[in-house]
Amino acid sequence: MQNFSGRHVMLRFPTSGYSLIINNMCCTYRTWDQLAEEAHPSIFIANVDCGSTAENDICRSSQITTYPKIRYYLDGTEYDYRGSLALESLREFVDSTLTAPCNPIVDASTCSEEAKKYADKWLVKDATKIKGEIERLGQMMAKSESTTTAELRKWMRERRDILKILHEARIGIGESNKSQQDENSDEL
Repeated sequence: MQNFSGRHVMLRFPTSGYSLIINNMCCTYRTWDQLAEEAHPSIFIANVDCGSTAENDICRSSQITTYPKIRYYLDGTEYDYRGSLALESLREFVDSTLTAPCNPIVDASTCSEEAKKYADKWLVKDATKIKGEIERLGQMMAKSESTTTAELRKWMRERRDILKILHEARIGIGESNKSQQDENSDEL
């Protein structure tokens, strides 16, 4: 497998050099291109033409023998994608399985601008307030599961996950400061 700089990868192997079902493949191509355009920058999505000399090594190393085939790669491990080819299903799979979660503490580049602003707002809050907001979001998500859009549910989950990361960091900082204070008081 080629090195994709630590990104998760999803590759589509359409047909070997020529399309047998033109109309169906055109729709699939459009769907795939749209998915690639919308994907988070942490994900590499592409078509691989096994009939091309330049891309044939990828096909051989992936042992592609039937077409079309979609494979995805998580941390260097290869898997067959067996889900629906509908755009919404592919988006959901990419968002839930391949997208690197927003982590404002470790790598803010994994976060959208909206998520960065949200994290910045909560970075100054104490662990108790963050914990309360996590619980509030959890209750909102449970109550609104059937009445909100998929996009809004995704944003609520992302906010909750950001807060969980911030809460863990706050607890770690609090414990670290407390043990440092305990050491200083023991020296006196």
